[in-house]
Amino acid sequence: MRRPHPGRTPHRPKRSVNHTVSDHLGPLVLVDGAWLIGDPAARGGAHLRLEEQGIGRWEAGARAELVPWRRFMTVGLTVTPGRWGDSKLLAAVTDQVLALSGASRTGGGAATLSATLRQPYEYWSAEFTHHRRRYPGRECRLLGEFLKQTVESGAARSLGDRDRVAAVVDRLARLPSAPLRSAASQVRDALDG
Repeated sequence: MRRPHPGRTPHRPKRSVNHTVSDHLGPLVLVDGAWLIGDPAARGGAHLRLEEQGIGRWEAGARAELVPWRRFMTVGLTVTPGRWGDSKLLAAVTDQVLALSGASRTGGGAATLSATLRQPYEYWSAEFTHHRRRYPGRECRLLGEFLKQTVESGAARSLGDRDRVAAVVDRLARLPSAPLRSAASQVRDALDG
């Protein structure tokens, strides 16, 4: 290995000034050009896909259901930051017990998207598999508020627009933490921006 001349610093490549678009916000992730809620790579792989026509519920690599955007009246996101709450010990013990019995766990904690649908009016919910990584609580609140405001404003169909979702996720991911500002006002600004 070549040592730099004394008094000179070694050559280091300059950092790019180009901004990289964020590829996730809590459980919402960009995978192969599609926005997904949940982890399709986990065993069972239950996840939701924001598709052009609506929300697709996917299990074991196949679409089990498609709910058209026009049916959504309200939407809510329930998710814990960690896969099994905050207890790493509980998760480790559970994994060991299940491994000894030949079983395994999928997901863990509360990971659900719920909605009120119209035509016919009904309550709908879909569970998704939690990623192994922790979701920052702030990102979960911002994502929940983004989905809620978009649906309640009558613009649910825009959640199927990959570029629009990418732009809003990028704006929300770059927001500085501001404890005095609510998630609702931060999302409102990002949607307007």
